[in-house]
Amino acid sequence: MFFRTPFSLSCRGLFCVFSGFVLGWALLSPGVARAALFPSEPPEGLSRVWAFDAGVAFITSNNVDDFLHGRVNVSGGDAGGQVYRFTASRLVHAFAWETGIGVMRPQVELPFAVELIDEIGRSPFLDYNAGVTLRWVNFPWNHRVYTTFATGVGLSYSSRVMAMDKERHPDRDRSHLKFDWPIQLTLARPETPHHQLVLFVAHHSGGHFFDRGGVNSLGIGYRFGFE
Repeated sequence: MFFRTPFSLSCRGLFCVFSGFVLGWALLSPGVARAALFPSEPPEGLSRVWAFDAGVAFITSNNVDDFLHGRVNVSGGDAGGQVYRFTASRLVHAFAWETGIGVMRPQVELPFAVELIDEIGRSPFLDYNAGVTLRWVNFPWNHRVYTTFATGVGLSYSSRVMAMDKERHPDRDRSHLKFDWPIQLTLARPETPHHQLVLFVAHHSGGHFFDRGGVNSLGIGYRFGFE
């Protein structure tokens, strides 16, 4: 199954559920009017204003749907390889929604990422990504494992078309410009929440706009938050 939009059908649904949950909480919470802007300081220590993360992802032949079902096919041919992703992110907006169980603080970030794509069959090349993400930081188990989840949308420009993109879509024109859909889960010790283990998906697809279809890479990395 190929991508028909920037997101595959069921994963688009997952994104909508997540976004709908956040927006729904805002509408139902009496404190929604207290949404606050934090241009220069993190909200009560839950996050740092700046964050930098670095990671390595393995190029796969999968749709994002496959990851949700535990299916991962890492290519060992010329189209396979690694994606080294380096991201700088700025916290630009944080909500403070008072609810009956506490204050919810979803955060808006502006990430800029550079990827070094190292395919097996040819020399490395660069890919540039920029967009906006929404990060959820309130999880009930954060006192044991500090957890955040972020997703968003942006644009991606690659200096070359990925070989996996051509291999998956041999009869279609391919674009250097695509949509970027970052998906990121972070885990950390509660004592040091600014040192985070990152599990992420690097997803690029034309979204039926630049072209049809996309490539997904599954990775792991490290994220560091700072003032």
